Amino acid sequence: MLKKSKLITLAATTALLVTPLAACGSSSEGGSTTEGSGAKTTITYFSWANSKKMAKLVETFEKANPDIKIDMSSAAGGANEYVQTLITRISGNQIPDVYHISTATKHDIISGGWARDLTNEPFMKGLDPTGVAQYTVDGKAYGMTPTVWMGTIIFNKKLLKEAGYDKVPTTLTEFNDMGKKLQEKGIVAYMEDPGVISGSFIPMLGGWYAKNAPASDKQLFDGQETFEKQWTPLLKQWNTLVETGTMPKTVVGVPQDQIFQEFLAGKLAMYRSGMWDVKQIKEAGIDFEAAPFPALEGGEAFVGGGPDSPFAISSKIDGKKLEAAQKFLTFVNSEEGLKLLDSEVGQLSSSANYKAEVPAEFKDVYENYVQKGKYYWLNWPKNGPVMAKEMTAQFQLMIQGQATPDQVAGALDKKWTK
Repeated sequence: MLKKSKLITLAATTALLVTPLAACGSSSEGGSTTEGSGAKTTITYFSWANSKKMAKLVETFEKANPDIKIDMSSAAGGANEYVQTLITRISGNQIPDVYHISTATKHDIISGGWARDLTNEPFMKGLDPTGVAQYTVDGKAYGMTPTVWMGTIIFNKKLLKEAGYDKVPTTLTEFNDMGKKLQEKGIVAYMEDPGVISGSFIPMLGGWYAKNAPASDKQLFDGQETFEKQWTPLLKQWNTLVETGTMPKTVVGVPQDQIFQEFLAGKLAMYRSGMWDVKQIKEAGIDFEAAPFPALEGGEAFVGGGPDSPFAISSKIDGKKLEAAQKFLTFVNSEEGLKLLDSEVGQLSSSANYKAEVPAEFKDVYENYVQKGKYYWLNWPKNGPVMAKEMTAQFQLMIQGQATPDQVAGALDKKWTK
């Protein structure tokens, strides 16, 4: 079993230079933070989504449960920042009462005994078995994931029309050809956040796997294949996004929020995102649509996707704090809670408790890709935070021309077998 000392080592390798968010308070095993009868029970919640987007859900829950207060916080950046901050908090015995497991942290958190077994909890009813299975170990479920996510290309229809296109091409070669035409019009074609694992390469990889069985990530993880042998030709293709100028080299260091603002300002034709941005794009009056990522040679168009990072309950709480956490997750997986996740956060219900309303702009990718299983995301079976950090760093070097695809794949092999 992974003990605290190993988590401290892991935190040191992944988050040494990251300033943690304000600690959300130690989850004492004594139960409630109440003072006398009638006082509120406070639980800490480290949200995967931005706190502003989750605010209405939390406020609605607190209104229905006036004896419970949720002290919510969120990471200052994307997925990497969340992972690093969570590991740092756990290492410092500041584990939130409710938080989110991810594919990167699943192994360490579950094997370390930091998450409560949720298998027999009533709020687990109605969940998609696929999502439950992804966070089940030795027959015990440790995460509640009532929603799924789609990572897609979002494009400005007006800007694409200026280059002579109505839709996003479904092959990478044609995608880059469109990128050149957009650049000729003085329009930045495509951007994604290089501060996290590439949101375009992973679905492209999944589309290639789908057409090239028995090739798979399992071959990599089992040692039957190497990153250098399997990924190098694919990385060379992906890197044409940069070589053609479709995605500018200057994207390195540009945070997702700034990329989003460029899109809202009408300066960027396409970017990688999902349904969580729909509300703000519509408010900005932009005519937009979602599209799959183009296919690598020999592959097919795919989207990124899978179960959303599930809610987890700390194994270190009991009493009134545990009861409050259980009530909160019960609300999340209710019709009212799922509607709020849909409308406010842009998360798509996969629970039987609420049928999702997919925005018109996403119906094509939802019906023709997600519902047909044409989605993929990389799920590291070990050392998730370390591998995610290494992959992110290597892609940044490749984008800037400081590392070749061969060198990137070789570095991943070294890190994986270390």
